[in-house]
Amino acid sequence: MRYQSSRPKRRFLAGVRCPKCQAMDAVVQVNIVDPEPDEYIECTQCGHTEHRPDPDAISAKNHLEGQLIHDAMSTGTSGTVKFKS
Repeated sequence: MRYQSSRPKRRFLAGVRCPKCQAMDAVVQVNIVDPEPDEYIECTQCGHTEHRPDPDAISAKNHLEGQLIHDAMSTGTSGTVKFKS
């Protein structure tokens, strides 16, 4: 059995901007094993932290967007175009 440290594992994310301060190459991914598994990103410049969205929340949002598209197509109306960056 391999030894696994209880200290947080930090992995540098190259080419990623901080969502808050927009600092390039200042974001690390933090994995915590003990006491409960957790994973999030953290900016080394401003200290901003952010967890991944809940998979159920993503699924609900995608379902809602799909339903809006279906409703617009069935009524023959057009909606606004939204570009994702």
